[in-house]
Parts: sequence; structure tokens; C-alpha cells
Amino acid sequence: MKRPLMLLVPLGKVSGPWLEELIKEIAENFQTQVELTRPLPYPPSAFCFRRRRFFAHLIIDFLREKAGPVDFVVGLADAELYNVHHNSIISESHFQARAAVISVNKLRDFLFGERPEELFRKRVYKEILRSFGHMLGLGHCRNPRCVMYPSLTLMETDLKGNSFCPECSLKLRLRFGEIPLLRKAA
Repeated sequence: MKRPLMLLVPLGKVSGPWLEELIKEIAENFQTQVELTRPLPYPPSAFCFRRRRFFAHLIIDFLREKAGPVDFVVGLADAELYNVHHNSIISESHFQARAAVISVNKLRDFLFGERPEELFRKRVYKEILRSFGHMLGLGHCRNPRCVMYPSLTLMETDLKGNSFCPECSLKLRLRFGEIPLLRKAA
């Protein structure tokens, strides 16, 4: 069985050694191919001068257009994002487009502990996994330990787990069967 391809697309000036570690973790846990593209500039039409941030839906459309025929595409943004419901968001995902965008700058706020870079990478991983769940058709979960629990704050992101709860795992298995893609993520 061919392994699905997930494309990670840095937007703006997203870079650092954490990206290589993240790619290895995603490839191992998701049982998928992961490729990192060269950084892309933001589409100018996505910027809202009044809000001073980018409209996530337009960035997702841009990513899907640029990515071509890949299974999943995730943009990693160094800027603030918003959607139709919230003035500031951590991430946004689209099921039909199988695309998502994550504000990694927002995940850098309030880093603490002995290893702040590790906390940052965990936050990004959780958001990618949550976005991946949405791209596979999962909705939000009511279990605050599940990665699918909606997190509007960093505290909520830090408190939830880094895997699907039993109920969300079951939904994925009922929809897709035993898929190797989620062997460790579920």
C-alpha cells in the first residue's frame, strides 16, 4: 500500500532545527511520507489591514493550489491568523481540501520549563495531529484530553493529550478500517 504524502509548507520566515525533528516524528507516528517545501510568501489577498493578520481560509486555498496532487498539505505560518468566527486562531483545517494552516508564532508564546523548544515542538505536533483529524473528517471532541478538543488558548493546547481519545480513534477505524496511517497516532 502506497503511503500518503503530507506536504509541510513554511510560510514567511518559519525555519529552525525543530522542523527536522517534527518531520521525523510525523513520519514515524502517522506512517506517512512527509516532505518539507521551500518557504512560500503569503498571498497578498489574504492579509486584512484592519485586523493586521491573515485570513486562514484564503491561505488554505493558496496552499492547496500550490501543493498540487498531494494527499495532505499543512502550512506553518509565522503570522497571526483569523477566521470568520474568531479574530485570532491557532489553526484552521478544511476537510474537502485536505489542507490546514497553523500559526506557529502563536504557539511560541508563553514557553516555559527547562526545555521550551520541546514544549513548542509538542504544541506544533498536537496542532498538526488535530488538523490531520479534521482533514480525515473528525469534528471537535468533548474530551479535554483528546487532541481533537478545540483549543483556543495555549493552556488548552498544553493540557490536552497528543493522541486521539478512544471515541475519536473508533470513529476513524469505523470510517477507514485499520489504516497504518494512524498506527501510533490513534
